[in-house]
Amino acid sequence: MDPAKERVPIRRPGGRAAGVVARVHQAARELLTEVGYEALQLPDVAVRAGVNKTTVYRRWPTKRDLVSDLLLELSDHDLPRADTGHLSDDLVALLKDVAELLRTPLMQAMMRASLEGTIDPDARQSFWAERMHRSSVIIERAIRRGELPDDADARSILEHAASPIYFRLLITGEPVTDDDIRLFAERAVEAARRA
Repeated sequence: MDPAKERVPIRRPGGRAAGVVARVHQAARELLTEVGYEALQLPDVAVRAGVNKTTVYRRWPTKRDLVSDLLLELSDHDLPRADTGHLSDDLVALLKDVAELLRTPLMQAMMRASLEGTIDPDARQSFWAERMHRSSVIIERAIRRGELPDDADARSILEHAASPIYFRLLITGEPVTDDDIRLFAERAVEAARRA
């Protein structure tokens, strides 16, 4: 099965438990942004969330579990679905959203934790599968419009377009401008058409 189309259901607690999860997630996001993954401590999360630390440890025995859960929550972040009528413009909208998200201290902390292997591999895989699934809609539309061949590989096109943004913002620290984003999108479309 194509990983870009594979969807992994995400458990969502309801009622009072949902309120506790929301407070703990919010506290963890704030602390990750402030102190980073290495300095993050579950008792500090509990204090900030206003819950007993045993409540946190019961649901998330380690900070790896909690941060992995946060990553899964981030997969719910909506991606732009505007249909501009042109693949390159749709890709530009997607890449601008990716760049904006990656510029946030929280997402940078999450991605660094993922790169360092401190995120649960299953959570990391579920996150990327969901992101690919949500993003692939723009490739599917382009195929229907005849901009791409029927066998175009959505994942390859999306990876080609987005990889320079991840590399610059997370690895080298170089800036990404709107002109860069337009160039990345156009290169990905050109490569997809050649393939």
